Amino acid sequence: LNHCVHLLTTEGTLVRSIGEGVFDIGLYGVAFDMNGNVWVTDFNNNKLVKLSQNGQLLQTIRHTCNESDCFCKPAGVSVSPEGLIYVCDSGKHRITVHDEEGKFLFAFGTEGSGPQQFSDPNDIAFGSDGLMYVTDNKNNRVSVLSKEGTFKRSFKTKCTPTCIAATSDNHLLVTSCLSNTVMVYTLEGELIHQFGTEGSQPGRFDGCWGICIDNSGLVYVADTRKRCVQVF
Repeated sequence: LNHCVHLLTTEGTLVRSIGEGVFDIGLYGVAFDMNGNVWVTDFNNNKLVKLSQNGQLLQTIRHTCNESDCFCKPAGVSVSPEGLIYVCDSGKHRITVHDEEGKFLFAFGTEGSGPQQFSDPNDIAFGSDGLMYVTDNKNNRVSVLSKEGTFKRSFKTKCTPTCIAATSDNHLLVTSCLSNTVMVYTLEGELIHQFGTEGSQPGRFDGCWGICIDNSGLVYVADTRKRCVQVF
């Protein structure tokens, strides 16, 4: 409703809100770069936005390799350990890669279900093994690629995957908005366990979506329809 990004402490105290007047209802992915800037995808307006933590609009990116090649429903955004910006350009079934100034570097992926293909890629995480993990929504899988976009392998998920986060100890946490659960996998794709079911009580979800893990190992899950973040 507010179409902005809230910056909060780990205890949930609001520090400030940024981006008011910049976004539409389709505010989607968010990530910090190496300089502390905030990168946000605006799904409905087909743009990638860079903000300072004070709320200054630093950059708006609508095009990729040229003026005629625009974003189409950009979803998840993630920053690699090297500081590059990776965007799930879901409407074009590809991943685009940009430098820290937003300059387009390269893209990979086409529509389909084969290797090197996606069907509505939704989110990206970088594993402790140096590989990239992409939730391939309509293919009901996680695709594993090198940072350059070379396909390595994929694995099917128990429930339709939405967003993904990687731990420092070789695990992946994958949300499923349709099933209101979080699945925990090894990097090889073995399901270890899952938590959460549909419900209004603490520990249950109603539209679980974004997920991240802080340096202390706490897991933060955006529970969209309850308009809250749950911490595990």
